[in-house]
Amino acid sequence: MADASIEFKGSSFTLSVLHLKSSKLADIYADLTNKIAQAPDFFYLVPVMVNIEKLACPIDYQGIKKLVEESNFTFVGFTGAVDKEQRLIMRELGFSFVNTAKIPPPKKSTVTAETGKEIIETKKNTIPKIINNNLYTDKIHRGQIRSGQQVYAKDQNLVVIGSVSAGAEVIADGNIHVYGSLRGRAIAGATGHHKAQIYCQNLEAELVSINGNYWLSESMEEHWGSPAFIHLTDSELMSSKLI
Repeated sequence: MADASIEFKGSSFTLSVLHLKSSKLADIYADLTNKIAQAPDFFYLVPVMVNIEKLACPIDYQGIKKLVEESNFTFVGFTGAVDKEQRLIMRELGFSFVNTAKIPPPKKSTVTAETGKEIIETKKNTIPKIINNNLYTDKIHRGQIRSGQQVYAKDQNLVVIGSVSAGAEVIADGNIHVYGSLRGRAIAGATGHHKAQIYCQNLEAELVSINGNYWLSESMEEHWGSPAFIHLTDSELMSSKLI
């Protein structure tokens, strides 16, 4: 028998979530327009889930979807802590609903000095799970990255021995190191690595982003034109002087 032409597999993706605090479409549209104007290329066709748990019923689900798509986002579905009746309404309207993932309690762990690997303690009679802390290798780019160019380090850190020009874009699933000026856009932790960081010898970026959290140039004034590194703390970007 010939192999099937399709196969379903479970996977995970990092999606942006639009949290709505008001059900007034005019207010949502105005705020979305202002946000998009800050970085139109960054938001263009970005897939989003819409969190509606703070909205009081009735909700104009059709209107929200239309508004999101007219703002040039890719609408995926709704999410949030809502009751069964709301979920039934959404299903009847043909919309997807995704439950918010529950975060499991933290597990005790130790790090062995010999290997530098983290061992997660588990129940008796089970095999301990070993997680290697060195998740990413390095992709090295030598030379300047010019306007209009994009360099992506998939499942790697990105090391640029040179500068990133205005209008250029560097993306990495891990960290980004720029041994020169960073004037374009830098997106680290692109697939959900919240501990990713961005390092550069001269910070003059148009946009920096870590795990979906972003800053535009006006947010970088403290260390503008200086060696700096950017990291994520409690879903908020922070910058520090690079010594």
